[in-house]
Amino acid sequence: IRSLLRSSHQITHLRLGGPIPRLCDFDIEIAIMQFHNNTLEELILDGCCGKIISLEIKSTRLRTLDLSGCKSLSEFQPDSHCPNLEELDLSNCSNISLNFLKSKFCPRLKVLKLRMNTTIEEIDCADKGGNDSEQQPYLPHLEHIDIRDCPLLRHVSIRSPVLTTAEVRGCNHMQSLTVSSPVLSTLCVAWLYSLEKISLDCPVLTSLDLTGCYKLSNKGIMQLKCPALQSSGIRNGTNEASDH
Repeated sequence: IRSLLRSSHQITHLRLGGPIPRLCDFDIEIAIMQFHNNTLEELILDGCCGKIISLEIKSTRLRTLDLSGCKSLSEFQPDSHCPNLEELDLSNCSNISLNFLKSKFCPRLKVLKLRMNTTIEEIDCADKGGNDSEQQPYLPHLEHIDIRDCPLLRHVSIRSPVLTTAEVRGCNHMQSLTVSSPVLSTLCVAWLYSLEKISLDCPVLTSLDLTGCYKLSNKGIMQLKCPALQSSGIRNGTNEASDH
């Protein structure tokens, strides 16, 4: 595999599932990330990153990046830049920091998967600051986000003008959730046992699943700007919230 990676200069799609014998971190950082950064469009390194803690990725062609299962990875280096990256899978990356969301690493990201992260306590894909007229989302092209089974996650804020699907389930310690999208029609936030506050600005939302959100009450529903949502479209596990 090592000789193939270093001899070929036209690789556009590369899928590796690891750990792979004799494929070391140096091969990934040099043979893949540097030799093929101008050709790769899809890179899947499922569990291959070994002991890599900090990774630098620069590619103008890369559209899909899967680093799921790379448990030692904690950050993308500040100079990382993939302007055309559309899909990023960081599922089961236990130590990853989300600081890159507020950088120029992946400004065109459409799909973000963060399942089974055991360290993230907060996810903020909301505003860059400024007054209301100047606020812009960090990920203005985000269409889908998958946040499931993150045991330490407590607060989530998502704002995207094109968000169409969001999966937020099984995060047992999540306390607050804010979602804003003019095109989101269905939202599942089931089995968030500790959820106490929810704020939604989703004008076309017609289906909301609150199953298992046992702590959520009318007082916890801070702001619901969902004119298309009727009581028949709310599925829940609490009597009080169903009366809202």
